[in-house]
Amino acid sequence: MSKRNINMVIGLDLDGVLVDHTDLKIRLAKRLGFNLLPKDTPTEVMNKILPEGRWRELQHLLYSDPKLSLLSPLMRGAKSMLNNFQKNKIDYLLISRRKSTVQALKLLEKRGLWPEYFNDKNTFFVVEPEDKNIKAAEFGVTHYIDDERRVLEKLADVRHRFLFDRHRVFPETDFYKKIHSWPEFYEYLS
Repeated sequence: MSKRNINMVIGLDLDGVLVDHTDLKIRLAKRLGFNLLPKDTPTEVMNKILPEGRWRELQHLLYSDPKLSLLSPLMRGAKSMLNNFQKNKIDYLLISRRKSTVQALKLLEKRGLWPEYFNDKNTFFVVEPEDKNIKAAEFGVTHYIDDERRVLEKLADVRHRFLFDRHRVFPETDFYKKIHSWPEFYEYLS
């Protein structure tokens, strides 16, 4: 990464950005009677496929179940990117919408991210997408990565918005830069 990037403050979402829920979502949907492909697993797609009650049930299992919520692996390249941020003294923080913060923290710890990369000083849980913007503005976030377009739309105070579209299901737009992987984000910063 170049020296010009040192003044960045990078905001990160947890689910679908740092943690890859693709396989677990497919398995849980199958348990609920739905056969999904990886391209069906982004939240904005999946919540249109599953009926409301089933969608809420899957979300509960995925994010709050004491065992299931800890099964998803890190997104490929996420830890390397965090190492690069630390090595290059780039400030970063996690701003996530999670009802069960206990399970989120356990997942971060299980995946080796807590407390080495994330801790009480750079990890924040909020309720609404607009709350992400409030927290981002408070910390001067210059770049934010999320996997939901509706969240990026609410980040009015963040100059550079990135859609983590691992399965390449969303259209290109001038509103955000689309990335498919952590190495692709690294290239953007170089």
